[in-house]
Amino acid sequence: MRLLACVIVLCAPSLPAFQAASPDLAAQARNELYAGRNDYAATLYQKLADQEPARGDAYYGLVRALLKDHKFHDAYTAAALGLEKAPQTSGAQAAAGMAAFRHGELSKAEAYYRAAYKIDPKDPGALVGMASICSMVSRFKCARDLMLEAYRYAPDDPALMVVKANSLKGAEHIAALEKVLAIYDPESGEARGLRAHIATDRAIGDRKTRRLTSPYERGSIRLLPLWNGPKQLRGVGLRVRFNERENATLLLDTGASGISLSPKLAEKAGLEVLGHESLEMKGIGDERGQDTLEYLASAIQIGDVTFDSYPVSVFRSAKTQDFDGLIGADVFQRFLVGIDFVKMELTLDPRAKTESPGDQSEDAGNEPAPGFYRALRFGNHLTILTSVNERPAKLFLIDSGASTNLIDEDVAREAAPVYADDRIRVRGVQGNVDKTSLAQHVALVFAGLRHNNPLLIAMNFDKLSDSAGVAVSGILGMPVLIHLKLTIDYRDGSVRMEPKQ
Repeated sequence: MRLLACVIVLCAPSLPAFQAASPDLAAQARNELYAGRNDYAATLYQKLADQEPARGDAYYGLVRALLKDHKFHDAYTAAALGLEKAPQTSGAQAAAGMAAFRHGELSKAEAYYRAAYKIDPKDPGALVGMASICSMVSRFKCARDLMLEAYRYAPDDPALMVVKANSLKGAEHIAALEKVLAIYDPESGEARGLRAHIATDRAIGDRKTRRLTSPYERGSIRLLPLWNGPKQLRGVGLRVRFNERENATLLLDTGASGISLSPKLAEKAGLEVLGHESLEMKGIGDERGQDTLEYLASAIQIGDVTFDSYPVSVFRSAKTQDFDGLIGADVFQRFLVGIDFVKMELTLDPRAKTESPGDQSEDAGNEPAPGFYRALRFGNHLTILTSVNERPAKLFLIDSGASTNLIDEDVAREAAPVYADDRIRVRGVQGNVDKTSLAQHVALVFAGLRHNNPLLIAMNFDKLSDSAGVAVSGILGMPVLIHLKLTIDYRDGSVRMEPKQ
């Protein structure tokens, strides 16, 4: 399963204006945070909060640094202390919003962000926090406008500078990104990601990518069963032709984004490398993250659907003995995407409005269409609220790339008997998971459906949650999807799950 390489920017908001007291310490803490030296930034913000407990911006900086450093439990403690010591400050309220968002308490997060905005409508943290809520429900224009508004009040924040740079084009866009790169510590993860971003954008130049070249009309594509042994369906695949010279079978993965191939296959297909700066691909597994490079396919064909200039991520573990790479369902996001796992058919239905069928600049409606349920989006993660044994709903990833259902071990222990079982092997992009358990008698309720699991594999989801920027509590994989027709409306951020006989 292909996952995000870094925490989404919408969960890393900017600092509000600093107060006059302790200017040297406050400025130093901010500089460390902006440089991506998050551990030291957290130390300085903690010192600032200790010296001035009523100072809300200190808690905000502290929580932001801790979350960026993947110390989410410490961030929860710091956010709670901020609410206790500085409840009437926008900084403490926005810090609580960040912590609640990461913890998966999304209604609480929105309430904290709104409280911060009410205290100070010009607080960048409040604005970016509200943008994260908009993005979650596919209100992309709302999110973009709020982020650019936040940039007006914090134009020296590198996270927001990137947002502004992405609103520019050509040489102006590259120059703005290079200005951001000069702020980051060269050894930071932020710098590595931005170097790859710049290299890719410079190599692409003014070429328009992901251009649909086949007619925008209804179509269907046959799905291929991918087996894990003689009796277990691993997933479903699509045949994809690259550059009119190389065919590949790709796993259709609703938990991934775009297209991923192995280096050998990318070379055989004659793909163009886009710079030589790699990203770290993170996902399930306890081994080191995979280095990935961006390539460009001049043309791809999937059934009767064709695209020009399509970016492809290339990393070693994209290929397995069962398939040659991954293809996210979002490749077809211009369409209403239907995946019938029973009939083994992918259907693509055009929308009535076709002026910009792939543009994520519109806002989803307030309510999904009849028969659809809201899917909450975090970067490339498509999740749905799921109740575990009738407890309050949690976020589960909809993932056709997963051959089994999975649950976070802590969530499982709250709802069912759990025991360790080292015989179970779970493997993802980052290799094997070291520790696994089994939860007994777990009923999952989602989208008007119920799925009973006599035994459900449990594991630690912290890495996946860090990647998504929000607590992901489980995965709805092929044991659920194999009985359904799944319809995804990427523009409106909703899904329909229809049981099939």
